[in-house]
Amino acid sequence: MTDPGPRVLHVNDCARVAHNLVTAAHARGYGWRHLPPSAVRPPGATPTGAGRVRWLPYVLRRRAELTRAQVAHVHYATSVPLVTAASMPRRPYFLHLHGTDIREQWAAPATRDLVRRAVDGAVGVYYTNLDTAENARAARPDAEFMPAFVDAARLPEWRPGSGPDPTVVFASRWGPEKGAARMLEVVEALRSAVPAARLVGLDWGPMAAEARAAGVELVGPLPHRGYLDLLAGADLVVGQATGLLGVSELEAMAIGAPLAMPGVPWRYPDGALPPVIAGAPGEVAEQAREALADPAAAAARLGARGWARENFVADRYVEELERRYAAAV
Repeated sequence: MTDPGPRVLHVNDCARVAHNLVTAAHARGYGWRHLPPSAVRPPGATPTGAGRVRWLPYVLRRRAELTRAQVAHVHYATSVPLVTAASMPRRPYFLHLHGTDIREQWAAPATRDLVRRAVDGAVGVYYTNLDTAENARAARPDAEFMPAFVDAARLPEWRPGSGPDPTVVFASRWGPEKGAARMLEVVEALRSAVPAARLVGLDWGPMAAEARAAGVELVGPLPHRGYLDLLAGADLVVGQATGLLGVSELEAMAIGAPLAMPGVPWRYPDGALPPVIAGAPGEVAEQAREALADPAAAAARLGARGWARENFVADRYVEELERRYAAAV
């Protein structure tokens, strides 16, 4: 039986990074635990006065879990004070930067000191977004990249050609932070390049109405399993137009569908470019037309399924984290 090693507590979560790491650690017999967002603190703003009483069960739970643990791994910088407060047992902690905390809050006057204390006090720091590398390393020169993950064991089988017409699924919400204006240009270009294609997207985001008006069939809120099933039924998936791969794009790739990313993809720290269809909206639409003629062949040519499942699974990071946790203890 595997030595359970140090008692590790992952606190909070973003993009299921903590969940996937703890699940992978359990498969190896390690003694990691997870305090998910719903158990960390109640929803809403931090209360004052008598309203603080509803925080008491959460405070007691955090203290009990930290008492059991030898080391903590905190997800999102502004969550660090929840484990370093005077009422909490002192534990060494690692910090995962997940986006807005290091992209914006690190420099914002209202949160700058909080985030910098959280970064400075950590044994080790990780960041999950390529566009935050410069800020993360400025805040902490030894910060390391660790991507978001897919849970490959829970992904459905890809079903290309399952509909009467080619199906293109837009994986992201229709918001400016996802490059929705450029995504809408892709919609128009696809309408011309592949008139028979069924375009499907999420009824989510401030520009969703524009997507509907452009001819995208919008689907309402879905549970995660339902969303994965939507991706699995696509002949082609169009990701966000930011050059970045989010969890949705990675899940589509790991399922096996060809992925289009309007724009120029970001290069990974190892120098790799993601195996996707990319370019200006018209170029994406033309490449999509060719891919939709034979989605399975396009997927085999890109090789994205194997790339995502090799590089974006939590299991590959567990052993090194376990070693670092043990050293911190």
